[in-house]
Amino acid sequence: MTSPAPLILYLSVPFCPKPCAYCTRRTLDAGGSQLRYAYADALQRELEASAPDFQDAPVEAVWVGGGIAAHMFDDALGALLKRLPRLMPVAPDAEITITAHPGMLSVETLNACRRGGVSRLNLDFATANPAEYRRLGRFLDPSALDVTMTVLGSSALSLGFDLVVGIEGQTDESLRRSIDHVLKRGARHLSLFPLERGYGRDGDSDAARAKWLETRAELLGFATALLTARGFTQYAPQRFAVAGEASRYLALEHAGANVLGLGLGARTRLDGVCSVNTDDLGRYLAHTGDPSTYIARVEAC
Repeated sequence: MTSPAPLILYLSVPFCPKPCAYCTRRTLDAGGSQLRYAYADALQRELEASAPDFQDAPVEAVWVGGGIAAHMFDDALGALLKRLPRLMPVAPDAEITITAHPGMLSVETLNACRRGGVSRLNLDFATANPAEYRRLGRFLDPSALDVTMTVLGSSALSLGFDLVVGIEGQTDESLRRSIDHVLKRGARHLSLFPLERGYGRDGDSDAARAKWLETRAELLGFATALLTARGFTQYAPQRFAVAGEASRYLALEHAGANVLGLGLGARTRLDGVCSVNTDDLGRYLAHTGDPSTYIARVEAC
């Protein structure tokens, strides 16, 4: 008898105090606690409605993201993760990752992560260069990472960092400083995100855009060589980790594993068929109160 295919679970928590100028994701204002609790309740209802269809699929990894999930990782979401193994067959050693923004991680959030069994923290850091940070329209300064590191203290969470490549004015040297900055703060995993869609380059000529793309490719090559020299292995496109610290979720996603996506705008991939939840909050909240309504559209994988 063959073992059932592993399942990875994506929980969309799309709250963000201020979306970055280059971000194309649907986000929600994180300011109101009433909305955060309503959304957490809706996410739990969707999970409860979906879980019976996946009782034979072991959940190997969970990713909580879509925005700055840790900013609203209060008791409601912590309780949801704690309850998850009672709803679905979660592997005893399942990896659970939550995303956070430097400077927006509190002691209360960290305690909720512990109660929810979170094992990895993925920090959306972007760059250690303040000028590059401003060009991206980020709402905090890179120095906010120091606050997060103080809160983390001796936490056992495995740390991953996202860095953006291709920012206007970025050089090999500034990218090296960003990489070394996070390595000194305990990074065990790094994801490089090439800036897409010619951000900040819409008025450029074809030649200028081609030059920018060439520079971005050179920066990616430089970062890959530097991380390899620092003892990291590339296990998926733009994903790097030291030995034993590769993200199980990202590795399985890259390998084509089944993905169950829950929440606003979440993407599901099951046996080669993909669908995406609505990004209309009103429709989503109404659906979780009446699961017979349909909120996902099928699209090419």
